[in-house]
Amino acid sequence: MEGKVVKVGGVEVNLADAVRDPRGVEDIAEDILQEMGERRLRQWDPKLNIFAHASDIAEWDHILLNKYHTIFTSGKKSCEACQQGPCDLSAKNGLCGVDLEAHQAREGLKEACRALARQLTHARDLLNYAIKIYGKEKEIDLGPYEEYPMTNVSMLCGFYPKNLADVERALSYAEAQLAELLYAVNNGNESAKDLVEKTMHAGSLTFLAMEVAETIKMCIFDFYNAGKVEPTEYKDWPKMQTPVGLGVVDTSKPVICFMGNDFLPAWHAVRIIKERGLEDEIEVCGVGAAGHDIPRFYEKAKVVTSATKARLAIRAGIPDVIVVSEMCLPFDVVEEAKKIGAKVIAYGYKADFKGVEDKTELPMEELVKYLEENDAVQVTIPEKAGELAVEIVKKAKEGKKAALLSEAEIKEKAAACKACDSCFNVCPNRLMISRAMKAAKEGNLEKLSEIYDECVFCAKCEHVCPNGLPIIDMIIGASIEKIKNDKYMMRPGRGLISHIEWRDLTFGFVLGGNGPGMVYIIGCGKYPGAEKDIAEIVRYLVDRNCCVAVAGCVAADAAKYFDEEERKYIFEKYLAAGLLRGFMNLGGCTAISHIPPATYKGTMIGSGYTPKANWSQIVDYQYTRLPLVVLIWGAATEEMFTVAMGFARSGVSVVVGPEGFKFKTWLLGNKHDRSKWQMFDGITGRIREVEPCPVHMIIPVETKEEAITMIAKLFHRPLALRDPRLASLEAYNEAHKNFFGEYSDDWHLYVRSEHEIHVMRRMEMLRLLEREHGWVIEGPRVKKARLRDGRLVDMRDYVENYGIQLGRYSTVVPRLVIKEMVGGAVAAPSEEITKMHGVSKE
Repeated sequence: MEGKVVKVGGVEVNLADAVRDPRGVEDIAEDILQEMGERRLRQWDPKLNIFAHASDIAEWDHILLNKYHTIFTSGKKSCEACQQGPCDLSAKNGLCGVDLEAHQAREGLKEACRALARQLTHARDLLNYAIKIYGKEKEIDLGPYEEYPMTNVSMLCGFYPKNLADVERALSYAEAQLAELLYAVNNGNESAKDLVEKTMHAGSLTFLAMEVAETIKMCIFDFYNAGKVEPTEYKDWPKMQTPVGLGVVDTSKPVICFMGNDFLPAWHAVRIIKERGLEDEIEVCGVGAAGHDIPRFYEKAKVVTSATKARLAIRAGIPDVIVVSEMCLPFDVVEEAKKIGAKVIAYGYKADFKGVEDKTELPMEELVKYLEENDAVQVTIPEKAGELAVEIVKKAKEGKKAALLSEAEIKEKAAACKACDSCFNVCPNRLMISRAMKAAKEGNLEKLSEIYDECVFCAKCEHVCPNGLPIIDMIIGASIEKIKNDKYMMRPGRGLISHIEWRDLTFGFVLGGNGPGMVYIIGCGKYPGAEKDIAEIVRYLVDRNCCVAVAGCVAADAAKYFDEEERKYIFEKYLAAGLLRGFMNLGGCTAISHIPPATYKGTMIGSGYTPKANWSQIVDYQYTRLPLVVLIWGAATEEMFTVAMGFARSGVSVVVGPEGFKFKTWLLGNKHDRSKWQMFDGITGRIREVEPCPVHMIIPVETKEEAITMIAKLFHRPLALRDPRLASLEAYNEAHKNFFGEYSDDWHLYVRSEHEIHVMRRMEMLRLLEREHGWVIEGPRVKKARLRDGRLVDMRDYVENYGIQLGRYSTVVPRLVIKEMVGGAVAAPSEEITKMHGVSKE
């Protein structure tokens, strides 16, 4: 196809060669090419993924999927995707030709599409509301300290949105992409690899949808946003002002509790509370996503618990009025609220509960009266939902029932337990409920209280109990003191990580310094002990010079730690900035979208590459250089699976646990297969064997000790400079020795000089290299090293044959081998690179 020719300095680029189909996006493509500049266009042929389809990023996806083994965990062997089914795929392909592996990949894509649909719907609702109030020309201004606004959008679409009209253009693109992905779920006969690529694409699109929501929150509704704060204030910003836990809510006051993913009713309720001077009279708290959003615009807000334990918050009797929007983990909120006599306002078109009538059209006075006489009402206008909550909450408190069972009541109900163990059989954590009931029958409530610590409050036990025992209520009633003492403090979400912080971090663990790396911890909570695990993981990593950030419900889990010796909560123990030994809270679920842009900033600062529709070049840099790891801790939800796939596509390794074995797909490397661990010398195109790193892209673990050790292992990067290599290797060696009593069997694969071994451990490790791996050591120096093929060579030959010379430009993408040196000298391409490009050496 003939295309427009763009001239950049002395280089001419045909848009048809740079973009799959340049029609309609010529202006975007030309802008990107001009930003790349003549020098880089001489070095590389540009391939731009403007408004990318999944196949537009196949260049990078193929590199990942050829390097890492895709493991599918779905046990389903029967396909019912079309009218010809069901087909049993255990023995042969289905009637449409699909095989078992492709079917399992399709199951993962189906899950990712559901998660993406929820995020797109939430983002669309917010965007439509913002446009309705402010118009499409409303400017997007993230502040003077955000140089790269909406980078998830720019990576997929090719431009930075300047106003809501641009945001809508990007969101409409993502919605159209979802339609394509849904078609792939239900039609056609694609390979497993193609379907995994589409699942990763769903992850990238999920970041875009979350970013739209976050941008509207910060630009339209004035959520806390680091882009508008002086960097000198970051170390103690936002302030430690948000109470966390079931015990922090003053239930002597009327309590409004917001649940679900939509903060708009809360925003309007808070506005009315402030206008009427009711801040000290009405408690405002939240559960899940809304719970983490409200403290970003209201200082007196409180976070009760994660979305996965929303039922616990209700059964504990905390809310008088519940305002619920669509939930990531839905359950019958109305039925639960009836148990304590709380009123429910179901906000939005998606908060559809059985028997709940939409009365949005009623005047406020009649709406209040209706809710006084009924358990719940649906309201589809946020202003009205927020006002109704404020109007009804005092009256709702008067009709509230006593929620907690007394000791005598628990004992009486426990006597009805027949020890049939139906509860044990359905309990996801196999808790010994019948044994606790027997003890309670005899007046000992300690066993029930112990179950409280491990319970996820799913209520499956109550659902199957033949005697209809309120088991959850009994567990809660036996744990009153634990609930009262569940009081902690945290910093509210701060939004993005600024490019100024990443500039400092780049020097801290990329260009030098002694930081092992950066860890982003996200998750939905739920898993028993998650609070303690997350706090321990955070403390361990930050104390060892990492930078750690949390986002999502797991932020409240992390907050549940108090240092008795220092008399500090975990959020005040450490600097709140993006620095070594820093610990930040980015915000709720949608704040996960700040993580990819933060990593892209590291690439842009280190390389100067444009982040506009330039996927392969950006992620190639950060995959090979930046020591970044995401830890997903808690429930294996569809959202967490989808963002895990998105992070992997962004070149960031992901550790998933303790429920990571439930994730539909893993991407595992094989450190023993040397053919997988190769890179191109970026100047000559010569293939070089490198260290097996990052050895995995998505890897499950079960314990916090495994998680910490795997994070340290995944810090390794083939193009790391000497000091960062030392820091990551020491982190790995220390963790493995501390938690497992010995060094790993592969630590020596990451050593290329004795100077990369920590001085306090150097002599011990050198002796191990000599004794266990056959290296020749003279005093504190390596004389000869053993290559992976078994040859014993001097250090000059070792460095020549293994790994990349420090500072040498290298890449895993064949296209990114330099075709022309600055100054006009053309590099002679190697035979390997010419074969991969499909051209002759001449």
